[in-house]
Amino acid sequence: MNLEQVLARWVRSAPMEGAASSNELVSGRWTNEYGSVADIKVDGDRIGGTYTSAVGSKRHELTGPITGFARGDTVTFSVLWPAHMRSLTTWVGQVVDAGGGTPVLKTLWYLIVDVPDADEPTGLWSAIHAGADEFR
Repeated sequence: MNLEQVLARWVRSAPMEGAASSNELVSGRWTNEYGSVADIKVDGDRIGGTYTSAVGSKRHELTGPITGFARGDTVTFSVLWPAHMRSLTTWVGQVVDAGGGTPVLKTLWYLIVDVPDADEPTGLWSAIHAGADEFR
């Protein structure tokens, strides 16, 4: 199924009432299972902030600006890594109740690394990596 087919199905069945405020549900400091931190601020439907990856050392801390969108408890945001990294990461997910009112942001992510132009014909898709993160 392609994106347009999914959107066509969803638009016919989507609830008409408004979503809860993203500001309350998504804003804050979220830490994933590896210790990386997403400091997220929501303004309307827009997200801003900073992401600090736990893979870097204090000497080579890896941070990047966050930009994205939130609607209710659903979220998508991207991080532009430092220029020498030549890469971007995007997360998409939803805040869920992990029990006892504890919110968890469950996401899927894609990281793309710039492939030299000469390698694009055969290596483009090997530059895209995917995974999942849970932020608390």
